[in-house]
Amino acid sequence: GCGGGGLGRGYGEANSPTGPMLGKGSELARLWSMPESMGHADGVNCLAMVDDRVYSGGRDGNLFIWRGVQMPGGGFELVQDCPPIALQQSVTSLYYDAATKWLFCGLWNGEIQAYCKDPVVEDRLQGHRRSVAGITVHSGVVVSGSNDGTIRLWTRPTPQSRWQCHGQPLNNPSGAVTAVKVLGESLWVAAQNGITCFDLKTLQGKGTIPSNHQTTALVECQGFMLATFRNGDIKIFDATGNQTFLLPSRGEHTSNMTVELMMHPLENKPMILCGQQYGYVTAYDLPDFRPRGSWVCKQNSDNKAILDVKFGGLFITAGVHGDITVWQWGAQPSGPLGAAPSAASPFAPAGGGCAGQQAPSPFGGGGVGGFNGGCAGGGMAF
Repeated sequence: GCGGGGLGRGYGEANSPTGPMLGKGSELARLWSMPESMGHADGVNCLAMVDDRVYSGGRDGNLFIWRGVQMPGGGFELVQDCPPIALQQSVTSLYYDAATKWLFCGLWNGEIQAYCKDPVVEDRLQGHRRSVAGITVHSGVVVSGSNDGTIRLWTRPTPQSRWQCHGQPLNNPSGAVTAVKVLGESLWVAAQNGITCFDLKTLQGKGTIPSNHQTTALVECQGFMLATFRNGDIKIFDATGNQTFLLPSRGEHTSNMTVELMMHPLENKPMILCGQQYGYVTAYDLPDFRPRGSWVCKQNSDNKAILDVKFGGLFITAGVHGDITVWQWGAQPSGPLGAAPSAASPFAPAGGGCAGQQAPSPFGGGGVGGFNGGCAGGGMAF
């Protein structure tokens, strides 16, 4: 079953905007909670699927590797796969590029530790001056965004080369970066003061969507970009930056710390899971944003990461107290996401997003295909 501490006022009340509390006997089961004696000595910042393993990065500077084990009696647990990898710095972001087998670990000091599984090789990408908050890979180019307010592009001239910073960093007009995502021919950068888009072909700023609240996450889905904000707002934009939907902060959903998109295994429809302060998560059905329900992972432990393992309705949450919990919706199958609403309106022209001379774009001048993140990914074998 699923339990977890007392209810916040408003959560679970009749007609609550955050839906019913999903406790014992509900459609959501808490399969396993990490014992206090296991795992990170401090908060968990990020999670990533690396083939059939789960990687967790912590404030203790360690990278843990876990595998899921189905117990003979029907139980389930995560088992540590090997000793943790000591990265010496708080691990602030993780990104695994399955196509090239490279894992990128963003660190608090601005460095990125990179590991390749095949062939086995590692590298250290140095350039950012503050914590690396977001990493993605597009067309073989690593894109990193940092709390120092810059975006850096990294390339390898040959498969044997080390990663090299491509040209000058892009200065982000919307401030300290929190996430980076590619949609179509644009790089979307979530930040302290809004969202800025850069043209992948010219590396020039296309426009900024200002916000009074920090943008905490970006999720790409079916040609649209979903953005979450620190105050609990959720907004959806089309590829040109036109806002097509707003779910304002309401009820007890007054923060967004992390977000994940996943399919409901029984109803075969997409859901967005919003991790919040104090351990709460609220799930909404898409595209209508009907609140499916809320629950507590660990009381008073701000949620820092939610990971869909793309297997049997399973997902994992991790919090600032070091808690890692495995959850399951119903039973299998899964299918394609439904179509999202459409609209068209271009960005307002931006006044020079990047000052100074830029190197030619590593993505080239030709048409750039869409980034198939958010709604796609490998499965996890148990």
